[in-house]
Amino acid sequence: MKILHTSDWHLGQHFMGKSRRDEHKAFIDWLLALVDSDHIDAVIIAGDIFDTGSPPSYAREMYHQLVLDMKARACQLVIVAGNHDSVSMLNESKSLLSYLDTQVSSQANLDDIESHVIPLMNKQGEISAWVCAVPYLRPKDVMKSLSGQSEQDKKMGLLQHISDFYQQVYLLATEKNKTLKTPVPIIGTGHLTAMGGQVSESVRDLYVGTLEALPTSVFPAFDYLALGHIHRAQAITKNGRFRYSGSPIPLSFDELGREKTLVIVDTDLFSEQLEEKELPVMGDLFARESAEDKIEPIRLVSIPMFQPMASLKGSLKEVTKQLNEQGFVKSFEPGQTLWLEVTIVADDYLSDVQKRIMEVIDDKPIELLRVMRKSALEKKTDAFESRQTLSELTVSDVFEKSLQANLDIEEEEAKTLTKLFNVCLTEMEESQNELSDDIKVSEKTYSENAKKNSEEDSESHEEEQA
Repeated sequence: MKILHTSDWHLGQHFMGKSRRDEHKAFIDWLLALVDSDHIDAVIIAGDIFDTGSPPSYAREMYHQLVLDMKARACQLVIVAGNHDSVSMLNESKSLLSYLDTQVSSQANLDDIESHVIPLMNKQGEISAWVCAVPYLRPKDVMKSLSGQSEQDKKMGLLQHISDFYQQVYLLATEKNKTLKTPVPIIGTGHLTAMGGQVSESVRDLYVGTLEALPTSVFPAFDYLALGHIHRAQAITKNGRFRYSGSPIPLSFDELGREKTLVIVDTDLFSEQLEEKELPVMGDLFARESAEDKIEPIRLVSIPMFQPMASLKGSLKEVTKQLNEQGFVKSFEPGQTLWLEVTIVADDYLSDVQKRIMEVIDDKPIELLRVMRKSALEKKTDAFESRQTLSELTVSDVFEKSLQANLDIEEEEAKTLTKLFNVCLTEMEESQNELSDDIKVSEKTYSENAKKNSEEDSESHEEEQA
C-alpha cells in the first residue's frame, strides 16, 4: 500500500496579518489530486493540523471537509495532535470521524495503549501496515513529578518515560503482527524535536519538560517514522526512514530557501528492498544498471508554491536594484501579489527605509510585509540597536537582549535562564490551550443549564395556564 506523510499544516494561521486560507485550500485541492493520481491508500498528518487551540471556523470547515473527501476516495486518514493543537477540540469530533475512516490520536493514554495502534487496510480489506500513532507528548501525560528531584533527574526520568511509552506501543504492534499470516510494516509517528533536525524561524524550540531534543535512540525499530514539528523537510537517519515531512507552505520567510515536500511510502517495497550493498564491479554492466534503477520505497514529492513570496537582503541600493530588475516579478495567477520581506544592511540609521521601498514597488504587484534593519558590522553598535523597533524583534530576541544588558550574569547562568525562559514559553502556550478548553466546557455547561432552565420555565408556565 501507499502511505502519504505530511505535517504542520497550521490551518487558520495568520502570517503578518495575512490569512493563509487560499493557500491551504489550494494545497488541499492539490493533495486530493495527488491521492487520486498516485492511488494513495492512507494519509498521516503528524501534528499541528491547526495553528491554535481555537482555530477560526473556516479552518474547522476545511478539516471536516478533508475527512469527507478522503472517505469519498476510500483513503484512510490518521491525525496525531501537535503542540499547537487543542486536545479537547480534536476530541469533539474524534468518535464521529472514526466512522469515516479517520483516526485521531489527541493525547497519550497510558491506560489504553491499544488506542495508539491503528491498522491500515489495503483496497482488498487486508491489514497492510500498523501505525503507532503517538501524538505530541506532554510530560503530565507520561510521568508524574516527584519532589526533591534534581533538574538532571527530571530530564533523564522524562526521557525514560517517553522511551518507555514508544516501546509499549511498538511492542503491542509487533504482537498484533504475529497474529497475521505475513508480518506487515510498522509505521511510527511523533511530534517533537529530534536531534539533528534543522529548525526555521517559524518553529519555536519545543521543550518537552526540560528536554530540548530527543535522541533517535528513543525510537523503536520502526520501518518508517513520520515526524512533525520541524518545518524543514529532512531525514534524521542515514537511510532516510526517520524523517520530517516539513510544512506544506512556507510559514516564515526563512523557509523559502528550501523546497517544500511531502513523503510517499510504498510498504510493498520494504520487503523487496535488499540490504544496502556496494554496487557491482564495472564489468557487470547489467547488474549495475539494475541496482541503480531500483525503485526506492520512500519518495519525496515537491509541493507547488501557492502564494508568491520573496525575501531580499542587502544595502538599500542593492535591494532597490533587485526590485527594479526585469523579471523579478514573475507571472502570477490573476489577482495574486508577491509577499515581500526586506532586510536592509547598513550601519547608519535610515528613518525613511520603508517609504523609499514603497516608492519602488508602487506600480508592481508586490505587498511589503516586513522591513528589518541589520548592521553591516560584526559587532552592532549600541546606537544602531537602540533604534530597532519592537516589531523587528522576536520574543526570544527581546529576552536575549535583556540578558546581554545585564553584565552581572555569567555565560553558564545565561544558558540556564534561556532554557528556563523557553520552558516558560511552552508552558504558557499549553496553559492558554487548556484555558481555551476550559472555556469551551464552561460555555457548553452554561448553554445546557440555560436550555434546561428554559424548558422548566416553559413547563411551569404551561401548568399555570392549565
